[in-house]
Amino acid sequence: MKQELHIPIPKYPWKYVESTLMFAFDEIEKKWIEEDYAYLGAESMRRYIHQNIIKVVPYMSPTTTDPNMLIPNCRFLLYETYFDDYVEIMPLEEVKILRDRAFEVMTGDNARPDEIGMFRQMEQARKEWLANGMPQFWIERIAKSFWEFVTYGIMEETHFKLTKTYPTLARYLVIRSRSIGQIAFSDLIAPAVGSALPEHIYNHPSIQRVLFLQSIIIAIQNDFLSLRKEMATENENFNIILLLHHTHHLSLEDAFVKAMGIHDDFVVELEEISQCLPDFGSYQKETENYVYHTKLMVTCLNEWYHRSGTKRYEAEGFATPKYGVQGEKPLDYDIKYIRQE
Repeated sequence: MKQELHIPIPKYPWKYVESTLMFAFDEIEKKWIEEDYAYLGAESMRRYIHQNIIKVVPYMSPTTTDPNMLIPNCRFLLYETYFDDYVEIMPLEEVKILRDRAFEVMTGDNARPDEIGMFRQMEQARKEWLANGMPQFWIERIAKSFWEFVTYGIMEETHFKLTKTYPTLARYLVIRSRSIGQIAFSDLIAPAVGSALPEHIYNHPSIQRVLFLQSIIIAIQNDFLSLRKEMATENENFNIILLLHHTHHLSLEDAFVKAMGIHDDFVVELEEISQCLPDFGSYQKETENYVYHTKLMVTCLNEWYHRSGTKRYEAEGFATPKYGVQGEKPLDYDIKYIRQE
């Protein structure tokens, strides 16, 4: 009989808001997967359809009521997620080629007919953002954020995944804040609400700290929710719980406690910063609304894991990297997720 493992679900001081567009993009997701992601292989395509991942966009942008404002954001979600899965243990020289081509297409180049469909999705998203009124400086911002997600996140993780070693906790926090892709995804608040923060505000230390905190909170949130998947696959060393378990020699239960304590400290800091933002003059309300949406993203993604019906973290939904092996290891635990009081 398997041992029961009770995994706590993170909790937050911010409310959950339900989107009116929860089911608006289900059919288009299947269409995009079939038309532009066939290069991933039939089995991965089948598994991605089970993941129901496109609902992340309305979950994390619940105040947006016009579906046209979220369609390019949905494209971004899919190509960011699938890019991450596809290159997970790919040689870095191959990753660099894809990264640099993505930057070119995201900033203005058109995808070539012979290129993989992901680049067509990038081109179309860019054109839709511009048509929806997003400025060129924001187009360059989102492209730079994606480049940094790959360079400082995915590529930094690759060494540890290929060598099957763990980073220190401090290095994990720096790398994971980028590799989760959330700093780039937070840039999608701008097209969702219809305005972009100017550069001098976006680059202010307070806003950059908000983005780091939101990203690492979501990364740890994801580590709790993806633990079953990562224990059952071959690349498990970028999960804070498993890192603490193996390198700090803690039981899994004690690792839960320590990881949740780190997470909760970041939650407190994010809330404190959001309550004492600097004076941004005529952009004060716009900046406060942006920060409000960063917190909303945290709460609403936490609910997506449990309400959306996603299979991303269950056996039938596991996706395989280009150089990975399809399948999963049997687990010694019967895992249950428990909401905290």
